[in-house]
Amino acid sequence: MPIRAYCTICSDFFDNIRDVAAIHCGHTFHNECLAHWFHTAPSRTCPQCRIQVSARHIINKLFFDIGELEPVLDPESLQNELDRVQSQLLMKEKEKNDCQSIIDTLRDTLDKRNTTIECLKKELKETDMLCSAIKKQLKYLEQQQDGTKAAKEEARRLRQKVKTLESIEVLIQSQRPEVEAMIRDMGVGHSAVEQLSIYCISLKKEYENLKETFKSFSDMTEKLKKEMFTANCKLEKTASQLQKAKDDLQASQEDLRNADREIVSLKKKVEFLQKSLSTPNRTNEAISRLLFESPAPVDLQHPKLHKPAVGEDIDLSVDHDISTPDYILSKSISTPSKKMKLDRTGICLVFLKANEDKGDFILPSLLRNSMLFKKKPCGSFLDSQKGCVRTGFDGLGGRTKFIEPVSFTAVVINQLVYVDWG
Repeated sequence: MPIRAYCTICSDFFDNIRDVAAIHCGHTFHNECLAHWFHTAPSRTCPQCRIQVSARHIINKLFFDIGELEPVLDPESLQNELDRVQSQLLMKEKEKNDCQSIIDTLRDTLDKRNTTIECLKKELKETDMLCSAIKKQLKYLEQQQDGTKAAKEEARRLRQKVKTLESIEVLIQSQRPEVEAMIRDMGVGHSAVEQLSIYCISLKKEYENLKETFKSFSDMTEKLKKEMFTANCKLEKTASQLQKAKDDLQASQEDLRNADREIVSLKKKVEFLQKSLSTPNRTNEAISRLLFESPAPVDLQHPKLHKPAVGEDIDLSVDHDISTPDYILSKSISTPSKKMKLDRTGICLVFLKANEDKGDFILPSLLRNSMLFKKKPCGSFLDSQKGCVRTGFDGLGGRTKFIEPVSFTAVVINQLVYVDWG
């Protein structure tokens, strides 16, 4: 049962659990607290009144006689227990904080270690790749080494073969005394016989190869002779064809010059004919009228509707002086020509140019429209002009009859010139 007093050193109330000690000055403390005080203090003094105290003045344990009371929970015991639990709680909190700081430190260390592990893994992967590359390179070098060994062995074998071939060449090119001296130098025995056998076999093979080479060269020579004979024949034939082509070209050029002279002569005749037709007499007027009013002239206009002077049908067989309206020239759409055919025996040449109209290239209007070169008497000029009677509207709400000219064949001078328009 605790009493209503406390230790000024630890501030805990006195109870019957821990021993209570007293000093000769009368102050009381826990025995453990007082012993700890004397052990840590520079001098032995009372913790409360600060008087000097010796060890023999200390009463280590006090006994209190307390009557029997009902067991109740006193506030001092509860307070001591609460303080003790709070102190333990503070210690646990401190330990928790220390552990938390240790955990944080360990986590940081773990993160660093994980980063280091990742770096090491990458380095390990790179090292593995490097090791794989080195292994491949080592394998390649081993193969190269094997190839080098095989090449060295082949070189040694070829060197021995070259030496043997040199000896054979000496045998082939040398004279009899030199060969006999070489055979004597070989000595006698199995190796010398074997060497001589090799020389003999090699000489035989060389002789067979030379025979085959000579035969192939002979066959090739015969073949080349035949090819040369064939080529000479082709050359002669080609030369004759070339000479013939040159002769044909010269003949064509001569024909072209003759045709040019014919064209110039015909142009002069046409000019002379135009000048002769320009004189004003009765025959020339009739010819001019025929030229400019011939059937389907180039400068003919479309007929206009008009009312005839006589209300009867017009007889085309009777000679009438019918005036034809003036025609406004309109170029027709034509396709470009592709080629020209020239008759060597003719008098007239027609030159066609691509992408030009048909009405601008053949002959002047004088020769296109004239009928002078036909073998007919002068009195039959009007008979050759034909037409047909058509009925149509006159533009005034009525109907009338008019003459529609028909197309005639082109003028032919001495012979026809055919032009292929493609």
